[in-house]
Amino acid sequence: MRPALLRLLKRPSALSVIDSLISRPVGIEQLESRYRSECVRCHSQSAQPARCVDTIALESTKQPPTRRTRPSPSFRVHGIQPPPREQAHKDRRTSFQDSNTQPASLALGLRPDKLEFESDIGHTDDIGTRLVDDPANRHNFTLWEELLRYRQRHYGEKGTLDIWEGMMSRVDGIELPVSGERADFFWQSFVELGLKREVIMRELVSYAYALWDRTGARWDGFHESVVAGFIERGMTQRAVEWHKKLRYPHLAHPNDVVRILNAALMLHQQSGRRPESPVKHVVSPGLSAFQNICRATPGHRIYGPVISALLKSDCIEEVFPMHTFMIEQDDHPSSFEQIRALLEYAESCGPSNFVRKLRRYVADRFPDETYGIKHSRDGERSSLPSKQTESWPREKPFKDEFGARIFATKALNFDMILSGLRMFNVPAIGPHSLREMAIRAHGGHDILDKLQRLEKAGISIGDSVFSRLLRKLAVENRSILLSDLLHSDQHPDMLEDAQAQESLLVSYYIARDWRLYNMTSAILSELCDDEVDLLNIHFRKYVAAGDFALASKTVDDMVLRGMTLTGQSIDYMVSQVLAPRRLGVGPVQGSTMSPVQEVNFVFRILQRVLPAGTSVSPDLWAEILKRLGMTGSWNELQRCCEWLARHYSFQTNRAEVFDVSKYASCETATVFRQRNRRILETIFNRRMQAAIVAWGFRKRVSSKPRDDLIPWVRGLTLLRTLEKIGVHLWEDSIRRACRHRLAVLYGSPRQSSRLMNRLLRRENPYSLGRVINDINIAWGEPLFTDGEHGDVDELVNPPSSGMSQRRTQRTIFREAHFRRGAFVRTR
Repeated sequence: MRPALLRLLKRPSALSVIDSLISRPVGIEQLESRYRSECVRCHSQSAQPARCVDTIALESTKQPPTRRTRPSPSFRVHGIQPPPREQAHKDRRTSFQDSNTQPASLALGLRPDKLEFESDIGHTDDIGTRLVDDPANRHNFTLWEELLRYRQRHYGEKGTLDIWEGMMSRVDGIELPVSGERADFFWQSFVELGLKREVIMRELVSYAYALWDRTGARWDGFHESVVAGFIERGMTQRAVEWHKKLRYPHLAHPNDVVRILNAALMLHQQSGRRPESPVKHVVSPGLSAFQNICRATPGHRIYGPVISALLKSDCIEEVFPMHTFMIEQDDHPSSFEQIRALLEYAESCGPSNFVRKLRRYVADRFPDETYGIKHSRDGERSSLPSKQTESWPREKPFKDEFGARIFATKALNFDMILSGLRMFNVPAIGPHSLREMAIRAHGGHDILDKLQRLEKAGISIGDSVFSRLLRKLAVENRSILLSDLLHSDQHPDMLEDAQAQESLLVSYYIARDWRLYNMTSAILSELCDDEVDLLNIHFRKYVAAGDFALASKTVDDMVLRGMTLTGQSIDYMVSQVLAPRRLGVGPVQGSTMSPVQEVNFVFRILQRVLPAGTSVSPDLWAEILKRLGMTGSWNELQRCCEWLARHYSFQTNRAEVFDVSKYASCETATVFRQRNRRILETIFNRRMQAAIVAWGFRKRVSSKPRDDLIPWVRGLTLLRTLEKIGVHLWEDSIRRACRHRLAVLYGSPRQSSRLMNRLLRRENPYSLGRVINDINIAWGEPLFTDGEHGDVDELVNPPSSGMSQRRTQRTIFREAHFRRGAFVRTR
């Protein structure tokens, strides 16, 4: 600063003027036109701020201050003409102050200390002491705007956060405006805050959805501000994720995605490259995100604006792959004029193979418009000298290992390396070069500065997981994770393997190596396209580590947020939790849980995720029922059977069981019911119903039962309950199973290999007549035929199969020849 100016600013009069400017509550940019002919200090001293009612009452006896007359200044004072937007704001504010019906009219001319007090609303303390706490000021957005502008001037991002928290916590049912300049100011301020704070963005999106559901109104620029904001910050993956979340209802038409193109072009400026040079194509992160957004938005027709914008921008080398992408997305030019400029540019400096394909496409699309253009361009190209067409040398690919050695050379600083890269027209650097560059940088801010300089020089860093994660950690200033990433022994290509990273995450979690665990978790967050995939990975991690309580809590959180488990997670849970079981044999004891605890855990998880839309194989349900029946867990078996029947039954009220509207776009209600009926028939087939009858008999009883019916008929009772819910019963299979159990209890003496069968036969306190009578009562009608009732001996001695006879002979042989070897298997 010049010494003369410094001495001038040190004068008391200059300090007084500066102090007046600082103390102005609305800022020097909003001085009204009536103060044009006086200096700022006079205006500051004469403009008395509006006071609260109590202050006015205390000073009512004082004489109002009179304005001192000052001589005209020796220097010329120029009038300040405010912009139209600010002038309209001042007019609205003036009219608002003059109205006696507005209780907050005293707030707009407050002193700085009073504005500080009224705008301090980012908490729930002292509710009722601020102007905004008055219900009459809930939708007084002139007051809200004044408070927000003051808070932003003095506190920046923290001030915006205070106003947002005040709106959400201190005031009930506030509805932000959705149109006009004031609405743009509010929403844009909160979006800028949400782009820096994920929690605020989620709250803002939830509020916007609630406002849409309640009033049917929305701010038109919400989708563009959020998605374009993430792209401008280099967070392209987050931009695609938020586009998918905000597509409905904040994207009015599929063609509105073209508004994101400007942000995508700004992310990758090619300032250091000649637009006419046939350079090697490098994928731009911004345009890659724009293409992913277009893929997620079917029905767009934006070929003309997109190609025109690329031809006018510095990213002109992207126009050829963008044309191919648009055609693949079924987005074609609507007229020949939309593709004329691209055709002319391709004819002049495009690759020959692309030119041929483009000519063929234009000829097929617009057969009446292409003949003259085609032949005129052919004549121009044939008239050019052959040396002129080969004036630009072909680029050789820049080796990543060579670039890494250059960046690792201490004798070369970054400016020298950057100049060399620009001299040799290097289009991009690889992850090895990027890592060496970041290692030599001094923290996250230095990395961001170097990345920005690379982009300005037209050098891309690619869209790999390493480059995205490096930029993200540098932006968030997470120095520990950034250091671990740069000094990791993993190859950058290894970061692209989601399966390998998940395996490392599990191993680090079990070993409690939290630094490597946090780094791997950050890598997976970049790999996963959606938050659902990341939560599924954490669920599988907890299952692999044996933390079943945390796994169950993760599922609860997912269900509350409208997410669910994938088929991969369910299969992994079953393979890790359920102990192996041989065919026809019950489950063995696991290492950490009993067989019953294993099945109960799997059933609880499936019971939570099934209503959310997860598909579970009927074979898995049958396996769960088999394990419960084989372990004698009758209460759990009964509860599981009844829940499955109610869930899949086509006769039950579908509002209690399943939301059919989720499938309205692909299935009718009739098809939906038929599918559920087939699932029920697969689970409760003939074998399963016969097994339920047999499991009901597997209970040691006393001679004095508590109930009227003997407990052996509980399987028949359960089947009748399932029939009422909607399960079809196979009576012949059920009858055959009952005859088999009666043969075990009352048939001809034979040696059974099952310990439970021998115990039940030895301890049986009931007569055959009572058992048959209770079976008929539980079934509701006679289960056996008249012939079977007449010949009791034939009823309890059904014909034995060949396998049964061989098994009996083997048991007798073992009993005769082996010591304690007749009953090797007791299940």
